[in-house]
Amino acid sequence: MKIMKILIVGTGVIGTLYAHALSGHHEITHFVRENKCNIMNKRTISYDIIDEREDKENMYTIGEYTYKCVVNVECDYDLIIVPVNSYQLNEVLETLIKQAPNANYLLFTLNWDGTKEIDSMLKQEQYIMGYPGGGGTFKGNLLWGNIGQDVKLGAVYKEQKPLLSKTIKMFEECSIIPEIPTNILHALWMHNVGASPIGVGLSKYNDIDRYLKDEKLVETCFKAMSECYSLCERRGVNLSEFPEVEMYNMPFSVIYPMFKNNFEENPIVQRFTAHALLAIDEMKDNFKKILQLGNKMGITMPNMQKLDNLV
Repeated sequence: MKIMKILIVGTGVIGTLYAHALSGHHEITHFVRENKCNIMNKRTISYDIIDEREDKENMYTIGEYTYKCVVNVECDYDLIIVPVNSYQLNEVLETLIKQAPNANYLLFTLNWDGTKEIDSMLKQEQYIMGYPGGGGTFKGNLLWGNIGQDVKLGAVYKEQKPLLSKTIKMFEECSIIPEIPTNILHALWMHNVGASPIGVGLSKYNDIDRYLKDEKLVETCFKAMSECYSLCERRGVNLSEFPEVEMYNMPFSVIYPMFKNNFEENPIVQRFTAHALLAIDEMKDNFKKILQLGNKMGITMPNMQKLDNLV
């Protein structure tokens, strides 16, 4: 097994979770701004992670992780992982490409705009796309989160297949089994439209408990998601490949208690939700893009319009 040199952008929740998960087999470095490097380099944090790679008796793990940070890409990395908000991606890539023009990249973020701008900066064979299977939040010096036993990964172009194979192996060596959707862009769009309406709903209170008690708001979010799924279908997504579509088409009186109970009782979902509260700005930004495209395509989206008043 080859030890890979991996550069992870930032020291946020996702970057830290996967740095911890991958560091058992690979060499991990974090790319940060100069003012942050002084704070984070060699800093040790504690973690409380539900590690879904373990059996149920051993999933709750605690420990420490120490960051190794750099402000310049001065060596050749096997892979640069970019777990940033979708609205930050282009700016971050511009910075990295100046220093590492020939590097390979895993773009670990949501997508709505396709690959046109990415392809203007990177060669097709230089990157693949994906989305993490974990989440959480920082509580002071403690990372409180979960990491799944899978991630979504995919190649948009055939030229990306070698990099995809290499990255699959990297994760498998660390007991994370990648899920490879038929179309990674479609999977990212569907995840986006499933998250953005709820994110906007959450923004009304910035509190999950108060959000869950607002039954009318939750119902509006569900109906908005259905509108967005129709928009994705118009963009060419095969909805039959995504079981969540059928779930959210169930009568609200059936799904609401299940949805509410899942948030209140499932410790893994609770940690995902804590991460959602950190990502509300990203979800609002994506919500605007989704609604804008729906309007442009002439799709009636009354529930998205209702939520738009909250943004």
